[in-house]
Amino acid sequence: MFTENGLLVDLEEVGKVVDGCDVFAIGFRMFQERVIIDTRGKEDVGPLIQVVEPVDSVEERFHWLGRERPQFGIPERFSFFVWPHSLEFLEGCGLGRRIRDALRASERPEVARMVDEALGELRRLEQRSVQQALSGEGYHALWPQE
Repeated sequence: MFTENGLLVDLEEVGKVVDGCDVFAIGFRMFQERVIIDTRGKEDVGPLIQVVEPVDSVEERFHWLGRERPQFGIPERFSFFVWPHSLEFLEGCGLGRRIRDALRASERPEVARMVDEALGELRRLEQRSVQQALSGEGYHALWPQE
């Protein structure tokens, strides 16, 4: 589906990923970093949300998960999608709340802090990307400056 501002993701399908996957990653169109959300937890190890560098394949991401969270093994249900909108819209459309619910952040203050820190870092990356685009840093002009 398209809007006057471009592609609009199917929020129902994205919600199914958030509600149904034990691990999922979200990419963003304005910067290369991803956020990985691992909803799995045990008594001594809680869920995870972390901003990470991109990898070349799902196998590479599984190796990363194996190093970072060896107590859980390979996820049963893993998904990756690109969020083509702003982080403000991610929160405004309810996806941020759904991610918090999937991580059971309301039950664990340390998880709630981790969510806030990850979203704060994503906001900083988005803001930096906008500033770089406005200043031309890392971009080339289609028309030469006079």
